[in-house]
Amino acid sequence: MKKVSPASLREQLYESIMDAILTNQYHPGEVLQIDKLANDFGVSTTPVREALVRLEGTGLVKLMPNKGAQVTAVSSQDVSDIWEVRMILEPYAARLAAKTAHEYEMQAMRSRLQYVLNTPEDFSSYLQSDLELHGLLAKHLTNRVLLDILEKLGRHYTRIRYFAESDPVAGRTDVIRQVTSEHLTIVESLLTRNADGTASAVLEHLRNGERRTLDALARRQQNGHLSLHI
Repeated sequence: MKKVSPASLREQLYESIMDAILTNQYHPGEVLQIDKLANDFGVSTTPVREALVRLEGTGLVKLMPNKGAQVTAVSSQDVSDIWEVRMILEPYAARLAAKTAHEYEMQAMRSRLQYVLNTPEDFSSYLQSDLELHGLLAKHLTNRVLLDILEKLGRHYTRIRYFAESDPVAGRTDVIRQVTSEHLTIVESLLTRNADGTASAVLEHLRNGERRTLDALARRQQNGHLSLHI
């Protein structure tokens, strides 16, 4: 059996804790105790501390002396700040994607979205299609600084949307159909290599997405999820 290096183990631990935060297995406001994390993952406390320090650098946790870390809360200001930056950067990426994305990538994305449109009750496929589309828009960027910014933004808006939309609510399938229809509009514009049209479709989608996310957060607050601050 191939032995896993300490560096690889530390990286796996970091990725595992981050993934649990992004998918809200660890909820906003939850305290992550070092001893418990070490026990849960079967490691010593040292790599756990290292992982939490790295995660604080991403803005996903806040270190608590002698305790561990607390998962950062979600606020309406977070949504406004993140979506504002997205509305500045993602239309630019969309313009480039319209010129450089491969035909087979766009056709595969269209098929994925049509599946989601026909099965809106499949929430996991819906979330995955969202990540794949925005990944496609950024895939062919060569500016490493821009890619790093979009990657960091992606972590935060994934966590916020997962938290805001993960509870089954009346009308959620209608929202999924609406979002997916907007995604299809973007892809259809990509397929025609219409850079201006793709950028406009992305900007409209982001404006709608900000409104939907704020509405979903407000609903969760009303339902008693007090770890977010509207």
